[in-house]
Amino acid sequence: MFRERSFVAYRIEAFARLGSYLRQIEEQEDYKALLARVEAENPFFTPASLRLAIAEWSHLLTEENLSGWIYPYAGSLPRKGGRLALVMAGNLPLVGFHDYLCGLLCGFSLQIRLSSKDSLLLPFLHQKLQRLARPESGFAEGGDLTVCFSKTRMEAFDAIIATGSGNTFRYFDYYFGKYPHILRRNRTSCAVLSGTETEAELQSLACDVFAYFGLGCRSVSKLYVPRGYDMAALAGQLAKASAPLMQTTCYKNNYDYHKAIYLVNRRPHLDTGSSLLVESEAAASPVSVVYYQTYADKKALDATLESMRDSLQCVVGQGYLPFGKAQSPALNDYADGVNTLDFLCRIGNGEKDEKSHLENK
Repeated sequence: MFRERSFVAYRIEAFARLGSYLRQIEEQEDYKALLARVEAENPFFTPASLRLAIAEWSHLLTEENLSGWIYPYAGSLPRKGGRLALVMAGNLPLVGFHDYLCGLLCGFSLQIRLSSKDSLLLPFLHQKLQRLARPESGFAEGGDLTVCFSKTRMEAFDAIIATGSGNTFRYFDYYFGKYPHILRRNRTSCAVLSGTETEAELQSLACDVFAYFGLGCRSVSKLYVPRGYDMAALAGQLAKASAPLMQTTCYKNNYDYHKAIYLVNRRPHLDTGSSLLVESEAAASPVSVVYYQTYADKKALDATLESMRDSLQCVVGQGYLPFGKAQSPALNDYADGVNTLDFLCRIGNGEKDEKSHLENK
């Protein structure tokens, strides 16, 4: 797709090699040794969660996928993009990998502040990338080391991408607002049910809800169901999907805690034995709890969802994102709908960045 072997082509090749490595990572002894350390750092990072995250990236990191994604930017990708700071969240394994990928493909040197809940995986994979890359890529082992991982305050950067909660967003905006930036806050996802879903669709929806213990912005935490909806089939699928999570102490503790609260307060709820269905107008539910709300008018519901667009990452359902696809974003499914590549190309080519300030406030 690229007629000449540009630095971008070499970097695409390197990431494709990393994708090949990910497809056989569970056979690697150094990865096996890393697993226990990762789970000790974050109990929600179980082998099953890591397997899911790594599988998603192994499918995305192919030369065909990467070239197709990058090709529209072939003429505008900066070779030396400058210094990019990344502040990463730690709610999901490798949750900041997409920003890391974008930064390196755009020629930026990266200064990455890792979450204390996910400080091991990305440095491990970056080391693998260095070993797999050709020297022409610019970050092969022994070449130009373009990534610095840190747990301290970052300084001397030209642009920043920071991901955090609603509370940390205010601090991000205060400290980093003067730089070209993408600042992200909490989002959540929901599902719209019609009552005509098949068993397979409900099973896929349950995966959308409980993958990664429901901790991601793409995790479905709220269900909109038609008035009079029979919860039996849905509850059965949620029970099947959440039952294995009870083997993880931190999940079971959440389930026991919220169940006790609902019982003491006599709040109506449906207990599946490993998860709780609770009627609520709130959008983001706690771990082990799934909120639901009934609707009578589909057009009115769509208007409600449109009014919530700045707080929703995705909506799944018939006529929306297909069930089972919430946790499988494509390379061009940008967090918060802000095109990271476009932002980095503008910054790397010296253009003024006014758009990002407006899109993220």
